[in-house]
Amino acid sequence: MKNAAAMINDGAVALVSLIKGLIVAAVFAGILFDTGFDAISGIVSLVNSFLTGGLAGLLALLVFASFVK
Repeated sequence: MKNAAAMINDGAVALVSLIKGLIVAAVFAGILFDTGFDAISGIVSLVNSFLTGGLAGLLALLVFASFVK
């Protein structure tokens, strides 16, 4: 059972690392080139949704931040 949990955890860590890398690549591509996709405004709108959410937004931000190592 521990082996299965470790495999699932390793898969989740790999998936999150891949998504983080894609986000960073999209931001840098948006800065360097005219891609037609503005990743920076997407990040800004995500942060604004946490900030304008009141107590629920604060709790969601705390849960979201707890996933970051």
